Amino acid sequence: MKLKYFVTIFIIVHTITAAKLLYNNEDIPDTLTKEFNKKVNTWLEAYNSGNANNLIPLYTENAEYISGHVKGLVAQGRDNVIKNFQNGISSGGHIDKIEILSIKYSCDLAVLICLNEVTNKRQKAIGRNMLVLRK
Repeated sequence: MKLKYFVTIFIIVHTITAAKLLYNNEDIPDTLTKEFNKKVNTWLEAYNSGNANNLIPLYTENAEYISGHVKGLVAQGRDNVIKNFQNGISSGGHIDKIEILSIKYSCDLAVLICLNEVTNKRQKAIGRNMLVLRK
């Protein structure tokens, strides 16, 4: 019984300690915020170039894309992610704007929640996306 309480307390303390390693927007150095904005703008320019191959350097081989607007669409692996983006580009997709709304980071991972404004087939849409970046 005592061991059970120790394990529970250890897990709670460990969770609280790990949570302190997560940094919020206000704790992020300006240089890091600028770097994240640069990455987002690089992606935007690559997508809007009309050639999804320009996105290749921005993804690892095991990248995943989970669509927020096409039910059930999951692209696994960089090649499939790039093919998916080329389909969107070829269908008239254009990203008008991406704005970072929040940043959370810890160690070598960062999570960006972004607002995006797009024009798809002459239809304007606003959405949100989550980017996970690794050093």
